[in-house]
Amino acid sequence: YQETDNRFAQLEGRNFPNDTFRKLASAAEISEGTSTGTGFSIVSYFARANYGFMNKYLVSLSARIDGDSRFGEDQRYGFFPAGSVGWVVSEEPFMRDQNIFSFLKLRGSYGITGNTPTDNFPSRGLWDGAAGYANLPGISPTQSPNPDLQWENTEQLDIGLDWAVLEGRISGEIDYYQKNTTDLLLDVNVPGTTGFLTQTRNVGELENQGVEVVVNARNLQGEFSWNTSINFARNTNEITNLQGQVIEGGFINRAVEGEPIGVFFAPEYAGVDPENGDALYFLNTELPGGGVDRGTTNNVNDAERVVIGDPNPDFIYGMNNNFSWKGIELNIFLQGVYGNEVYNAGGVFQLDGFGWFDNQDARVLDRWQQPGDQTDIPQLRFLEGSTESSRFIEDGSYLRLKTVTLAYTLPQVLTKQFRIDRIRIYATGQNLATFTDYEGWDPEVNADFTAGNIGLGSDFYSAPQARTIIFGVNLGF
Repeated sequence: YQETDNRFAQLEGRNFPNDTFRKLASAAEISEGTSTGTGFSIVSYFARANYGFMNKYLVSLSARIDGDSRFGEDQRYGFFPAGSVGWVVSEEPFMRDQNIFSFLKLRGSYGITGNTPTDNFPSRGLWDGAAGYANLPGISPTQSPNPDLQWENTEQLDIGLDWAVLEGRISGEIDYYQKNTTDLLLDVNVPGTTGFLTQTRNVGELENQGVEVVVNARNLQGEFSWNTSINFARNTNEITNLQGQVIEGGFINRAVEGEPIGVFFAPEYAGVDPENGDALYFLNTELPGGGVDRGTTNNVNDAERVVIGDPNPDFIYGMNNNFSWKGIELNIFLQGVYGNEVYNAGGVFQLDGFGWFDNQDARVLDRWQQPGDQTDIPQLRFLEGSTESSRFIEDGSYLRLKTVTLAYTLPQVLTKQFRIDRIRIYATGQNLATFTDYEGWDPEVNADFTAGNIGLGSDFYSAPQARTIIFGVNLGF
């Protein structure tokens, strides 16, 4: 059982006698005050049973019931069962005469999990008591009620294979999964005549499927050892049902049926008019007889918004290497992402968003300046460059030297003299190098898709990952 209860109060005073008096009671004027309260509670019941037969046939079953106060009064409880089976093939008699696999296990699982809202009162009608007019108190509605709001459910099927060869020197895992999410918790657009712009509802279905591969290798063993671990993951997702709706996700992201979640949706940039330096956009309007008008316009409002990019990567990967020799250890971890697109929202302002006095990007040197110039950067004009479009979509693929750790553990012959079991001296470097064609702050951007946030895969003046070096000593007694 979990209960969260938050209370917040704030008072502000002005005109104190001097800096010695620091309590509100000494203020000549209590100028402002506010207080808020929020909370929610969760109760869960869980049971699990495991069974193994002859160390090669494995079964696991689990079930849980969860209740959450944030859902509608009659929809607060959800039932989430799961089960898995495993077969250790290498334990079978027919595997004893082979000398390839030292371990081989086939496994599969199926289960249902639930997801809860991020806000505490999405099912309730909310009112604000601070809506005064002419110094008179008032009450106004701030949220439309949805008493039928219920759990978001995800069904997942996983089939995997664990293996090891060469007496375990090389091992790994291969997994295929498919996840189907129904009753998505989304802020759905509603007609403004209701008095609200959105309402949290259970709408739509989302499908994810992918493959994950891990390979571990003990390359060298002995006084000098070298171990390597490589991982690869590919995931594709598609919104299969939104009941015909289009849901805005913040900034230029959208949820659209038939597309991955959070696709970028904006006018398509067509370049620069070489005669006058205008930014051009493709019309992309549907023609009466079918097809799309690919003509251009210098008025962005005449251009249709279309899908201009996908923030979801084609795959992610990583490699971890560990070296050790006579107490010296070296760890090198590489992390990579390939095939995702990033909306460089900061570039909207760094390039030409505020004309001549706010640009911070060397690419403005390639701007249009006179008739005949061939460039993809329009003439600098006050506030005209801040229009969202595919102009600011960039390839977000990168390979990053994420961490490097060099350590030395002193011999126990020395440490025992000081009654210390272990002394390890180390230096760790984080984010030491990034290899990418992305021209913004950092290709590793946020992954939010909620109304009001900047948006999935958008770099909006984000702080780059800090390059850090840490020196330390571990002591063991």
